[in-house]
Amino acid sequence: MTDPDTEGGPEAGTDDTAVTPSRASSARQLTSSRVQERALPGTSGSPDVGPKGGPGAPWPAEWTFEIPSSDGRLARGQRTRRNVAEALVDLLREGDPDPTAKSIAERAGVSLRLVFHHFSDLDDLYNAVGALQLERHWTDLPELPATLTLSSRIERTVRHRSILYEEISPVRRAAIRRSGSSPRISMAMSYTDGLLVQNLSGVFAPELERGAEHDRAEVLVALDAASSWESWDRMRRCSKLAVPGARRVMARMLVSLLASHAGAAPA
Repeated sequence: MTDPDTEGGPEAGTDDTAVTPSRASSARQLTSSRVQERALPGTSGSPDVGPKGGPGAPWPAEWTFEIPSSDGRLARGQRTRRNVAEALVDLLREGDPDPTAKSIAERAGVSLRLVFHHFSDLDDLYNAVGALQLERHWTDLPELPATLTLSSRIERTVRHRSILYEEISPVRRAAIRRSGSSPRISMAMSYTDGLLVQNLSGVFAPELERGAEHDRAEVLVALDAASSWESWDRMRRCSKLAVPGARRVMARMLVSLLASHAGAAPA
């Protein structure tokens, strides 16, 4: 059997949608240089850092991008899948809200037929992009020690979320548009929302425990709403706030909610 991922195979450059790899040469600007700030002081590499991805990731195996294979043929296919998924991410980040399969193939430097050799449809491709997002952006939610002051925990939480939200926003908006027709995408979004709530519950446990027990669940919901991606997106797109201004507003909301619940201003 001929491997379609091998150069010169039947899927490479044999139809009118195939393009040369040079078309994709400028597309691989991955997020590592854009998220250097994500490792917050005092959290990177420490036991306080949240769930890790990879084989031991806390999310279901089907939401984890493939573990690299030692088999050459399988590894080529995995590289192609990742290349196509990254091409879609690049197009979304550049402002195309709904890239076509043809534009994705062109950016990845492969044929259209090869895209659909690896992905059954575009929803399947978006599922792979969701796995990439989990791998890149959801493996280091900071679970800050209670020994830090409340002001410091709020500042670090807001800073981390602002960086995270700026990175994931283009893909998140596309996922929202597709969630109605893709239960798997909807489930993945609900799962990441749950990670954020779990993170808040740990970071602000001292303040939540200090207030009235019957209020804790509602206060946690309020903290989640105030620091959610939806709140951030509204501030950035509707209120037209720059990142520093949106950070200040989010911090104000968290300070107010926690102070009113605990009956004291933050230290």
